[in-house]
Amino acid sequence: MNLEQIRARSRVVQLVRRYFDEQGFLELQTPRLVGLPGQEPYLEPMWSKVEEADGTPHRGALITSPEYAMKRMLAAGFEKIYDLGPCFRNDEPWDGTHDPEFLMVEWYEKGIGLSELMERTEAMVKWVAGQYGKPFSETAFRRLSVRDAMKQYANVELDSLIGDREAVAEACREHHQTVNEADTWDDLFFKIFLSEVEPKLGEVPTFLHTYPVSMAALAKKDPSDPRYALRTELYIGSLELANGFVELTDATEQRKRFEEEQELRRSLGKETWPIDERFLEALPKMGEASGIAFGVDRLAMLLTGAKSLSELMPIPVRERF
Repeated sequence: MNLEQIRARSRVVQLVRRYFDEQGFLELQTPRLVGLPGQEPYLEPMWSKVEEADGTPHRGALITSPEYAMKRMLAAGFEKIYDLGPCFRNDEPWDGTHDPEFLMVEWYEKGIGLSELMERTEAMVKWVAGQYGKPFSETAFRRLSVRDAMKQYANVELDSLIGDREAVAEACREHHQTVNEADTWDDLFFKIFLSEVEPKLGEVPTFLHTYPVSMAALAKKDPSDPRYALRTELYIGSLELANGFVELTDATEQRKRFEEEQELRRSLGKETWPIDERFLEALPKMGEASGIAFGVDRLAMLLTGAKSLSELMPIPVRERF
């Protein structure tokens, strides 16, 4: 157990909270145990059972993120909010950058778009790093679209592949990737992206943005090109630190995307559960807003030089079970 590393992580947490408090955000402590978790095909909730005093049972799950609750708070009238607390994901690798329980800060702000969301995220990272004593250079973090990244690092013209499974399958073969009958368009895209593009993104701090719409189920479509959605991720070094959207507020479109995610889960042999109707009811009341989920533990890794999350945890995952 490295006491200095644990203290350092606590210092990073304090600084992140201080940044948002000083910027006029309200901290909300949203529920960690819910009846209907997110629908993401590649994230697995941790399920439990809740019983009332009279024995009435309810199935519950620990949240994979506070997203649904935070958006309901936007719909209730809050404008600048954040939640800094633990999140839980099952079936994750127990490796250097993952843990079944991890610390996330998720924040939302009304009236801003994707550019402002990236600016806010960059400002937070630079402020925390400066206060910690590991300042970044004054150079702005790079903004790079998925389209441009695929062209720059893999020489792939993404526009010509969108929605065309056979075209992306042929691109995979040209890049010496395997193609299986069960592979979806997204599966094939990621075979190229993960091997040739993602490893190079963090060479300089980079916001990757404007993803194919199939990869952004809760994000608004790009009004200039509806094949893409207004989503961004932040890469620094070998770490992916954040994932954010300009929020989709069309309940009809969101229901359609949830149903598509449910169908994908079924096709993968995974469990499905009902759509959260209260969440859909709240969506149109949110107004224009953007939000992002940010891995606090990974930021602590970056600033402390830790090689794994376990170095920063009071009790590492493999000592808990």
